[in-house]
Parts: sequence; C-alpha cells; structure tokens
Amino acid sequence: MRLAVLSDTHGNATALEAVIQDLRGQSPDAVVFLGDMVMRGPSPSECIELVRSLNPLTVLRGNYDDLFTRFPRQGWEPKNHKEELILRAFEYDCERISVKDKEWLGNLPTGFHDVLNGVPTEMHHASSKSLIDIVYPWATLDELDTLHADNQTKLLLYGHIHHAYVRQGRGRLVVNCGSIGTPFDGDNRASYAIVDLMGSDIAVQLRRVTYDVEQAIAIAIERDMPDRESFAYALRTAQYPYNQVRQPSN
Repeated sequence: MRLAVLSDTHGNATALEAVIQDLRGQSPDAVVFLGDMVMRGPSPSECIELVRSLNPLTVLRGNYDDLFTRFPRQGWEPKNHKEELILRAFEYDCERISVKDKEWLGNLPTGFHDVLNGVPTEMHHASSKSLIDIVYPWATLDELDTLHADNQTKLLLYGHIHHAYVRQGRGRLVVNCGSIGTPFDGDNRASYAIVDLMGSDIAVQLRRVTYDVEQAIAIAIERDMPDRESFAYALRTAQYPYNQVRQPSN
C-alpha cells in the first residue's frame, strides 16, 4: 500500500496545487491530510476544495482549523501581538469560507487509528493528547513517546511543527510530513510524505516540491491579506515569521 501524507497548507493553494501535480506521478493508493488547511494564507476556501477533491482516507482537524471554527467572537479582545495576528487571520478567512465549509472543518476528527496493510497506524495533527503539542525532530525518545496513544502502534504520522523528518524509536516509526504551505525548516519547497507499507516493512520518502512562491505572495497582495509581509517572509525563507511585525511587501 502506498500512502500520501499531506498537512499544513495554511491557505496556500498555490503550493497545494503543485503537490497534487507531483502526486500524480506517485500513484498513491490513499491520501490523508493531517490538519491546518486554513488561516494565515490567501486561499483558504481553495485549499478546502482541493483537499476534498483528493477523496482522502481521512482529514484531521488541525489547531488552526479548530481555532477558526471555535473562535471566541463575543467580547474577546486581543491582548498581545500574537492574538492580533490570529484575529486578523480569522476575520480574513471568515470572508472567504462558507458556513457549510466551516461546519465541515469544525467536525473533522482529531485523530485516526487503523491497521494499514498489516501495520497498526496512528495519525494526529500534533499528538494523541493535544492539537498544539510541539515535538520537534530533535526530541528525546521520551518526548516521541508522547505522540501515540496505543502501545501497539508501529507507524505514527503527524504534522503541526512544519519540520519534515523520519525517526525510529522503541519499535515505532515516527514520520512528520512537514508543511505544504509554510515550511519552517529552512527549505521553502512544499513538503509531504509518501509511505509504502509492505507487510512488516515500511519505506518513507519525504518529498519536496518546488512551486511559484512569488505567485502565492502576489495572490496575498492582490487580495489585501493582512500580515502578508510575514507570509511572504515565511514563504521565501522557510522560517517562522510571526515573532515580530515586518514591513509590508511591495
């Protein structure tokens, strides 16, 4: 069985379109999406449509999908720069995502468990316990062990951290597919994973796909997306951009 593992488009449909084009050459038997389709990118509704078009085996709810669909609108005021960013991204997406699609996002599962071609497999956005836990590639084995819920699991797939990696630990293969829309690992190509399951054998490709970064930035500028200067910085450098205010892009 060949499984394509996608995650974290964050409204960057330009990158997702390139990944879908690359997928055609990989011929996966199934596709999964591990969350964060929307928020902080210019094309959230297009990302929803594209993900659905893949007829995925499962689509999980990410922390930003969850935030968007459960935003505390009544009487809530941002208290810091990060919350101001979130509010502006929420308001932008509200203008572009239909009520029907918002309901769909809000009811997505937060995890997926199955035996795939004989391999007990778990999938989460961040971890089995949380949508916001952060476990980086350089985590200790004890930290890796926080990702799964079932000790029988042999394959653990997750997203969230925007860093692609593969590690073996304590009889379990851990795969992070990275981010399609905004990688933060220094490589600004869109990232996803191909996992081949052959009985007890598992093979993983971490694929990087070049796409037109400037086109994605141009869409953000054309649509007057808030904080597009941070989005542009993230796409060009593949570094986390939201710690400080950046000058507007031209």
